Amino acid sequence: MTILRVPGGRNGANGERLGFRSILIPVNTAQGELPCDMFHLAARLATERRASIELLTFTEIPLWEEMDVELPGLDQQVLEMAKRARAVASRYGVGLRVAAPRTRNPAQTILAEARRRHADLIVLGATGRRRAPAGVFGDDTARRVAHEAEAQTMFVQAPVAA
Repeated sequence: MTILRVPGGRNGANGERLGFRSILIPVNTAQGELPCDMFHLAARLATERRASIELLTFTEIPLWEEMDVELPGLDQQVLEMAKRARAVASRYGVGLRVAAPRTRNPAQTILAEARRRHADLIVLGATGRRRAPAGVFGDDTARRVAHEAEAQTMFVQAPVAA
């Protein structure tokens, strides 16, 4: 697993992090499952810093569809992601909150949720070696979040398959 930190966000006077209380992990439901490597990393960080985790399982709705379009299996998929996340979070002893919005603009949704939850760190999946099929968590979305976030961002690259 490769970790890249993007400077920025709410830093101390000397540019170093003062610590954080809340970690946001946005996951596109089109990815299919919870990226456990990212979640374990966030849980370890949360344990060290006594932070909580905010899991944002968003669903991107195309412009040609109504926002409330029926998506068979979506509710079950979100429940499964939340169940896996809760199992990992409880193993590390960290708090977890889950939100599952529908959106047309993932970056805007992630940034708004980070502000609303006072996230100090946003953990994103790096797209160098694709974590999922192209377009699931587009480079534009990650780039915009990293550029505009008030919180620090961390990119986690998927582990290399053996």
